[in-house]
Amino acid sequence: MDIVDLLLWVVYILLGTVTILAVWSAVHGLRCRQKTVEPTPGVPGRAIAWGTAALLVVSLVVTFLLGSSEPMLINGQWLKDAFWLKLCDMFIYTALLLLLVASAGVVVGSSGLMRRKDGRRMPAGRASAANEGRTA
Repeated sequence: MDIVDLLLWVVYILLGTVTILAVWSAVHGLRCRQKTVEPTPGVPGRAIAWGTAALLVVSLVVTFLLGSSEPMLINGQWLKDAFWLKLCDMFIYTALLLLLVASAGVVVGSSGLMRRKDGRRMPAGRASAANEGRTA
């Protein structure tokens, strides 16, 4: 075993360790979140956290399955390993999908379409007027 193989194994072990710790941290954070404490009234923080985690996992699986495994010519060499080609597509398409979802969330959130008062949805103009009357 030469030094390059040794370094590759160290990188694989570190990547595996970091992945396991990241998954454990996400699951621990979602499970230990208190059900009754929400920093902003009316915002379902727990549902948003679980929905985000589910969207990430589902998008990773779907984009891996839909990823291309066609060989590619890169720097004069053909890359033919279907797993790595699909894995690269998975990360690229998942990143794009999550960026689009985040952008849509920002647009909807800043438009005022989803503002509520007393459990009823209010038009954007009335919601801001109602919030101005509140004291901090």
